[in-house]
Amino acid sequence: MFTKEDGTYSGTDIIKYPFKVIHNELGIENCRFYDLRGSFATRSLRSGVEIKDVANNLGHKRIETTENYYIFSSIENLKNVTETFEKNFRILDDDIYFHKEK
Repeated sequence: MFTKEDGTYSGTDIIKYPFKVIHNELGIENCRFYDLRGSFATRSLRSGVEIKDVANNLGHKRIETTENYYIFSSIENLKNVTETFEKNFRILDDDIYFHKEK
C-alpha cells in the first residue's frame, strides 16, 4: 500500500505523522495507525472482496494473518449471531417440548 512510483516499499512514516496530528486535533482516543488496516480489511471483506485479495493488499503471505489480526466483528454482526442463536434455541426447545408431549 505504501510504495514509490517504481513499486518499491516506502514505509509508513509518510502517513503516520499526519495521522497522529489529525486524530489528536479531532480528539480521537485509542486509535492506532494499524487500526486503519483492520478497518480496511474488515470493510473490504464485508463488501465482497475475496480474503486472498485483501491479504495480498496488506502484504500478507498467509490469509491466516489477515483473518487472525485484521478482521473484526461489528456490533451488528455480533447481534445477528446472538439473535440467530436465540431463534435456533427456541426452535430446539419447542421440538424437545413437543416430543415430550407425544
